Amino acid sequence: MPTNHPPGREGTGTEPLSVEVLKHEELEPVIGQLQSQLRVLKLERAAILKRIGMVRKTVVGLAALFGADVINGELQGLLSFQSVRRLRPHPGLTDPCRQLLREVSKPLTLRQIMGQLQEKSPASLAGQRHPANAVRMILKRLVASGEAEELQTGEGLRAWISTASAGQARQEGS
Repeated sequence: MPTNHPPGREGTGTEPLSVEVLKHEELEPVIGQLQSQLRVLKLERAAILKRIGMVRKTVVGLAALFGADVINGELQGLLSFQSVRRLRPHPGLTDPCRQLLREVSKPLTLRQIMGQLQEKSPASLAGQRHPANAVRMILKRLVASGEAEELQTGEGLRAWISTASAGQARQEGS
């Protein structure tokens, strides 16, 4: 095996060992195993996010039925969306979407949400290359986290509403 020593000179054992170049064929099983692990971890993460969303929806529903005082301080901290926010140099789009859904009493379609965002918060849409796609992804995340519900309109269109707004609308309707 080649070493890093000059010819004719033996090493003392403290010199760095030479690195053999691995062949592509030798890396394939390692890459395949890493790919498999990554796939499993992503599935586990998706399942965990779904469970978190379900728990959040349950807590929000219980608070709507029995009053907000059933949520203690620690639970509020666990449900808090403030703790995960990062400082951004430009205004984000998630907060305006979240606020808009909280303010309405009926589900809104993507087109209605886009129109109201353009009217109320045009700066949040300005930096987006594909604003409708960005809003759609945000709505998907809000549903996954239990902050919003996705419903079907009478015309078969998808519509969204805040889970807090939906709980209030159900209470007012009963």
